[in-house]
Amino acid sequence: KEAQEFATTLSKSGLVPKDFQGKPANILVAVQWGYEIGLAPMQALQNIAVINGRPSLWGDSLLALVKGHKNFAGCREWMEGTIAFCEIKRTLNNGEIEATMAQFSEADASKANLLNKQGPWKQYPKRMLQLRARGFAIRDAFPDAIKGLITAEEAMDYPEQKDITPGKDVEQAPSLSNVQSTTQLTDALEQASKAE
Repeated sequence: KEAQEFATTLSKSGLVPKDFQGKPANILVAVQWGYEIGLAPMQALQNIAVINGRPSLWGDSLLALVKGHKNFAGCREWMEGTIAFCEIKRTLNNGEIEATMAQFSEADASKANLLNKQGPWKQYPKRMLQLRARGFAIRDAFPDAIKGLITAEEAMDYPEQKDITPGKDVEQAPSLSNVQSTTQLTDALEQASKAE
């Protein structure tokens, strides 16, 4: 009940991000996600974005979360021509340092049809390459810290429905855009499970 009241109060505030205004159920979900990855409630609301029904973190927030991890041992990012690199270092239990490197190139972005997208890919292509390399490196080096989250920048580039099994339908998350209470959230989830 306290969580519901908290979420309802926040949903009426103009200080929470627009996507959470008037949506207490979404606030509860974001705060819970934040709790699971170590973000305080207000940090969660500022840094978690739900894109195509999937929670994600803005690229700088993902890096901040990993930098706060007890095993973080360093990060280095750089460009070589049109290729962005990111190296994340992690201290293993035996004391050794493990380096994980990822790269994302302009050719990779072109192959994924990202370079001609309106918005950040046209305005800040180097930054977007950097964020994609960073996201891949962090996911490989610290999956335990980010619990399956990806960068919001990457999530925005995926189509709403991505069929990962050729010839089969992909289960769709229930629409939560009109959910205003935890009761409505529960009802939406029940209806989705009946439809299967």
